Amino acid sequence: MSRTQMQKVVPPRLLVPYLSGKRTVISGYVYRVQDCERLTTPRDLYFGLDLSFDGSELTADVPELYVMRWHARDVDTYVVPYGPHMGGDWSDVAPFAGNGFTSSAQHAVPQFHTVPTPIPAGAEIVHVTDAGERPFAAYDGLTWRQAA
Repeated sequence: MSRTQMQKVVPPRLLVPYLSGKRTVISGYVYRVQDCERLTTPRDLYFGLDLSFDGSELTADVPELYVMRWHARDVDTYVVPYGPHMGGDWSDVAPFAGNGFTSSAQHAVPQFHTVPTPIPAGAEIVHVTDAGERPFAAYDGLTWRQAA
């Protein structure tokens, strides 16, 4: 996975902590960018990446999302979260499917999970709206900088 680009939607409550350097890790469910190419709007991402979980700050009508992207490194650990019905030992609440994919009926999106991993240099955050996406911030290994 060394040159595979990964991504994760940044919850609204974590955007400022990331940008200010108070949050310095990526954790939880993550996805390969190549598997999400059809998810071009906030609504697509919401349904395609199972963002309707209990406690989510997001709704299907969210007008914008921030997505962090980075290149996976050999030292990173990504696991496919298989539930017991797939021979694994992973359990989580709905919409977790446990079959290695999100529960989306419209998009087959492989799902991965990572333990807290330091944000790698070169990571970026993009701002996604119905009009498309634009670079928002870039990480140089020490601090986030506004995208040019």
